[in-house]
Amino acid sequence: EWFEGSIMLTDGSELKGLVKYNNRNGLLAYQDGNDSRVFTPMRVVGFEFFDESIQKQRVFYTFNLEDSETNIERPLFFEVLKEYKTFAVLAKSDRLDVSQKVENSRWSTFNPVTGNYDPMLGPGGSSKLVVSQTETIYLMKATGEIKPYFKIVKTEDGEKSFVIVGNDTKTKNKMIDRHLLKEFIPSPEFERLVQYAEEKDLKFNKKEEFMKIMKYYDEIIAE
Repeated sequence: EWFEGSIMLTDGSELKGLVKYNNRNGLLAYQDGNDSRVFTPMRVVGFEFFDESIQKQRVFYTFNLEDSETNIERPLFFEVLKEYKTFAVLAKSDRLDVSQKVENSRWSTFNPVTGNYDPMLGPGGSSKLVVSQTETIYLMKATGEIKPYFKIVKTEDGEKSFVIVGNDTKTKNKMIDRHLLKEFIPSPEFERLVQYAEEKDLKFNKKEEFMKIMKYYDEIIAE
């Protein structure tokens, strides 16, 4: 969807108009009358827009980080979820990963080369596209150092026509460093967050629940 927003470019210029961020391919689109452009993180310092679907102002910045796909450090888009005096909570979505999953069948043909039953050789074999996307939640120090906290992997099984069945979406949450948050939030505030999470049955490795925990942290530091 297109939303009213602005983009700050690396040359110091600012663009205001309609903004659309596609986290499936990592591209940022801009449109204002006849002016229509597409940007990668290489040319963008940051951008923001008011997301009418969730009624929230969303803010993104470009930071350098090692790309999980290429293992090369390069500029990437990060969304600022929470910002504090000493640290910030960031989110980054990887590009869609599309692969073909082969399902075994007892009618598959035996492959003498591999010693296995190969479903691609027999009429009983079947395959389907598997589309997945990983979103990682990071904590960033005031010095600019970014550390991964946990990640969410969403997987959808679709047909060969790339039609994705929404009901087949599977979500896996994986904690990367369960002790990381304690580096940013000292005692006794951290213990209060743990107690609050236990009372409300909230998980630190689930995005929506983690943000509820951080909202409670806002109340603590406002006391």
